[in-house]
Amino acid sequence: MKKLLLSALLVSFVAMFTNDVKAYTNEVRASGSSYIWRTDNVDRGTVSDLATAINNTLAANREIHVLVGGYLSATIGRLPINVKMYFHGNTFTTTHSGIAVHAKNVSGVKVYDMKLNAPNNFYVFRFSGVSNAVLSGISINGGGIGMRIESSDAKDPWNFTFTDLTVQNCTYENTSSHGLETYSVDRFNITGIVARNTGECGVCLNSSRNGTVGTVDAYRCCKGGGYAGLRLCNTCYNVTSSYLKATECGRGYFVLSGSYNCHLNNCEIYNCSDVGIWLENVTNCTVKAGCVVGNFTRISGSGSYANVSTSCGINGVYKLQNRGTGLVLDGYGRTANGSVCAQYSNGTTHPNAKWEVIALGSYYQIKNVGTGLVLDGYGRTANGSDLAMYSSSTTHVNSQWTFENYDGNYYRIKNRGTGLYIDGMGRTANGDACGQYANTTHVNAQWILVPTTKSALLDENQNLSDGAEDLNGIEIYPNPVQNELNINWSSDKKQNTQVSIFNGTGKCVIEKADISGSVDVSQLNSGVYIIKVTCGNEIVVRKFIKE
Repeated sequence: MKKLLLSALLVSFVAMFTNDVKAYTNEVRASGSSYIWRTDNVDRGTVSDLATAINNTLAANREIHVLVGGYLSATIGRLPINVKMYFHGNTFTTTHSGIAVHAKNVSGVKVYDMKLNAPNNFYVFRFSGVSNAVLSGISINGGGIGMRIESSDAKDPWNFTFTDLTVQNCTYENTSSHGLETYSVDRFNITGIVARNTGECGVCLNSSRNGTVGTVDAYRCCKGGGYAGLRLCNTCYNVTSSYLKATECGRGYFVLSGSYNCHLNNCEIYNCSDVGIWLENVTNCTVKAGCVVGNFTRISGSGSYANVSTSCGINGVYKLQNRGTGLVLDGYGRTANGSVCAQYSNGTTHPNAKWEVIALGSYYQIKNVGTGLVLDGYGRTANGSDLAMYSSSTTHVNSQWTFENYDGNYYRIKNRGTGLYIDGMGRTANGDACGQYANTTHVNAQWILVPTTKSALLDENQNLSDGAEDLNGIEIYPNPVQNELNINWSSDKKQNTQVSIFNGTGKCVIEKADISGSVDVSQLNSGVYIIKVTCGNEIVVRKFIKE
């Protein structure tokens, strides 16, 4: 009896690891060279064609898991109402010339984690007249338009029947037209977009309104042409974008006539073949911060402007504060090669919490002001490995880092040698070790650069505070602030006063001399800023929040 029982358990255990394992109520899985499709916990059939198996599972209000990749000989769709499709990161290649994935006149369609090679499809994803749609974790290579999201598939789709769209963490490569294109979409959230070598725009918003764009990273989108990394046209309005990086595109950021209330908070635009930033006859459209290198800006329209510099770079001295834990990196007074880098409360102004970011070709070294050591990956490649420090004389790849802007003023910091990112690891106690982790977008891997002074001697006269208390005879209030930041000081401190305000990337956004008692900050974007007040030989540095 015991032998029979053990045999039965062994068979069950082995079955768990076969292709025929039944994991989900509705699924498609492989069985040898064929595909089993399953609905409502019942295997319905086996077919030799993957597209047929997937389409056989489609039904309204159903959650479907596709557990195998392969070739698609036909369109997936039309997708029914409230269907959720999970492709589990599998890779698919289309062999037909129609639409790869299609939905029309339904709501609640959601598609997750799919890699799709589409050499034969002009429309890879086409959603028409759909509401409450989510497209997440999708990577498209080839095709014409990667994703076209529109109110209808008629020639003139300006009726705003498509509402509430979410597109996140999607990649478009080698498309002959746009990576992502919208037509008449009302209410949308688009973020985490990567576009590479597209024939036209990385992201193209047509007549779309009331939406947000988080991050767009565009490379060689319409290189040599007139399309852009991020383009808003045909009367877009009420659109706020957090961050655009556009490198060697046709244009970087392009907003066309008739659009209004469209704002880009930050950008890095490099060596586009045409205009870097073009706001063409628009109303109240702005680029609030950033830089444009190797090209120029063209601005026209009431209330529109681009507050950008002509050079990009983050050389400077900063405290590096973790978004998840709130702690800052700290050298902790350690001077031996291989020492572990610590974390400490953001309230410290000790030189061990200050880091000088130094350009080294296209990479950076990050040197501690207090100890003189630089951050070093130390060749460690395991998730959770301690972040080390090493002599600044080294030029090894383990001491070289890149700063990847992820969300507004936050960066991910990646080691050239190990490929890991600096990570707070969720640790919140002073002195905790800082770690390293593989490619992740978790808040523990996000850092804000808070500008500070390099000289430790200034710390005796430097104060960093959230409050409005009087320190060294200077009072700065209110905090948070909406419009006017007041600065009060005694009469003997009013001579030769200089006020500088820095954003989270270290860019000086306001600089004034001999102020009368307040600074207008109403034009600043919401977020955390640093104000530095110099009165004669005394320097006061404060953090404040702009609402």
